[in-house]
Formats: sequence, structure tokens, C-alpha cells
Amino acid sequence: MQGPPVYVKVKVLEEESTSVFFMNEEEVKETIEIQPSMTQAGDTDEGNISILNKINYLSGPFQKQAYQPLQFVVEGQKVKGDIQRVQGNVLWIETDQDVKEIEIEKIEDILWRGQSFNTKI
Repeated sequence: MQGPPVYVKVKVLEEESTSVFFMNEEEVKETIEIQPSMTQAGDTDEGNISILNKINYLSGPFQKQAYQPLQFVVEGQKVKGDIQRVQGNVLWIETDQDVKEIEIEKIEDILWRGQSFNTKI
């Protein structure tokens, strides 16, 4: 059985969006403070670049939660804690007792679960 053809008239209306989004100033300041900054290429050697890449990766919000606890080998000693903040060539590590400030150049290795942390960056 065939019926008569059916025609549908579609009326199209153009809609204009006027949505504007502003970031909260506090969120912007937090993001700027947490973002790791790179040192000048002439100031680092290959080992420091590797450590800096690891720190940049591990300072992300998800990575801070996923890779706990971390151990930082600093001048032959292990410091256990979480990355709190990176600014310039200084890393702040939150330990059980307090927050320690460490120069990135002094970090020899970063350990996770007792082994050297390797990134696939």
C-alpha cells in the first residue's frame, strides 16, 4: 500500500548566543602559581632537564593524586613527600611535618614505589 506523498515544512530560526564566561580571579592566580616554569636552556644539563620534565609531569593535579608518595633524592638523602608547588628553579615538597623548599638542581632522582620514576613524555 502506498499513500500520498507527505511534505513537511521546516521553519529555521537563527539563535544568537550571548553567553560570556569569566574565570574567577582566585582561580587564575592559583593556576599561575602552580604552573611550573622552565629554566633557561643554558642553565641546565641533561640530568637536570630529565628531573625538570619529571617534576613538570608530576605537578599536574591528577598526577599529584595518582603518584603518592614520592621520594626525592637530594644530595644523597631521601625526602618523602608530595609536590606542593613549583616556581622557577625551586620546588616545595609537603612532608609529614612541614613544607620543604628544595632547589631543583640539587635533586638527583625522583622515586615512586622505591624505583626511579620514568615519564613517557
